[in-house]
Amino acid sequence: MKKLLNLLLLSAIIFLSCQKQPENALNSKKLAGETSARSDGHAYGTISSTMVLKWNEAGTQAIANMAPFTGSGPLPPMPEARIYAMINVAIHDALNNIVPRYQTYALKDSRDKDADANAAVAQAAHDVIAAMLPPQQPFADNLLIASLASVTDGDSKTRGIGLGKAAAKAILNLRMNDGVNVVQFPYIEGTLPGQYRATPPFDGPPFNGFVAVPGWGNITPFCLTSGSQFRPVPPYAINSAEYTADYNDIKSLGAAAGSTRTADQTEIAIFYLENAPLHFNRIARAMIEKYKLDPWKSARLLALLQLAEADANIACLNAKFYYNFWRPITAVHLGDTDGNANTTGDATWNVLAPPTPPVPDYPSNHAVNGGAGAAILMQYFGTDNISYTQTSSSLPGVTRTLTGFSQSAMENALSRVYVGYHFRNACLKGVDQGYKVGKYVFENYLKEN
Repeated sequence: MKKLLNLLLLSAIIFLSCQKQPENALNSKKLAGETSARSDGHAYGTISSTMVLKWNEAGTQAIANMAPFTGSGPLPPMPEARIYAMINVAIHDALNNIVPRYQTYALKDSRDKDADANAAVAQAAHDVIAAMLPPQQPFADNLLIASLASVTDGDSKTRGIGLGKAAAKAILNLRMNDGVNVVQFPYIEGTLPGQYRATPPFDGPPFNGFVAVPGWGNITPFCLTSGSQFRPVPPYAINSAEYTADYNDIKSLGAAAGSTRTADQTEIAIFYLENAPLHFNRIARAMIEKYKLDPWKSARLLALLQLAEADANIACLNAKFYYNFWRPITAVHLGDTDGNANTTGDATWNVLAPPTPPVPDYPSNHAVNGGAGAAILMQYFGTDNISYTQTSSSLPGVTRTLTGFSQSAMENALSRVYVGYHFRNACLKGVDQGYKVGKYVFENYLKEN
């Protein structure tokens, strides 16, 4: 029950919220500390990515810090990714209005070559965090004071602060009327086999059939032309052989008791419980540090990643509520009355890590997020052949060594089978949808000037 109320936090967050070719960084001529500009933007120099990484991490920490204010833990991935996108876009736009290496997203035609890059980055991220997460303003204020103290006083610093404020204001204004304030409304659950209905414990008091954010898929996308742009094909028919195979698959692998999971599959189930936007942000940070990317490259990678994650959530929720497919826990409980003679029901069946999130099954949002993140990373680095070791906040002390971004995406997706939340088809179609979202974002936004 510790994670039970996570998605119920959306109403509070919604209220607060209303207040060229792939760049192969492995083969780039500018790596390992080479940068586009000095801190004042005048010429090539030696500014590092420290400030970009500091404030990217501050965004993730501010989200984590919300737990005492909500009483239930991390925010759901939908508002989390939206906030991450806005923070990292503000950082990217601030830098590229000093030296315009890449196209900006929200702040246009505000070039100031004399602005200090570190001051601009810190101020831009600070202002978005403070606006989107008011309880975190003291945290952001203290970090800003420390960040600006490291910048030499003078006109360049003052200009940087002003530019950072402008970058934050631009993205905040752009997203002010994106529809996030009307995503929660009463949703009538289905009654026929295959149709979504509230899952335990949301099917009873005090939740009384609560379904989370049925309107999230109607939010204005950051990059996509619409939430339905990459909607997947329909889920399997309940009486099909494919559905029967998926049913028996998750009934066995996803069960809390008596499952056929291996030890590794159980580890994967828990390791990837944390929100995917956070997980793939950590991978991107590891790549930035591994290849010592400069601030402009780093900011672009992080902004592209989180733009893709934000739109992955919109695209996925659009499809979820379009198809309205039931969750495995409902399917197994009602397996004897679903009209499929080859499915055997079990009213006592439960998932490995209750509760099942209160949104429809198809496709898996977790899988879509993972596919989008992997697509950005593969295209940015021009390869999937990169090894790295990953950690997770949902399984502290455990590491997993991966041989490529696509492996992370697939493990992330299949974890939802092993934990019992999603049918395998929802996971595989979700990864594919995520890849399409990530590819589209990379090919159309923040391109090199």
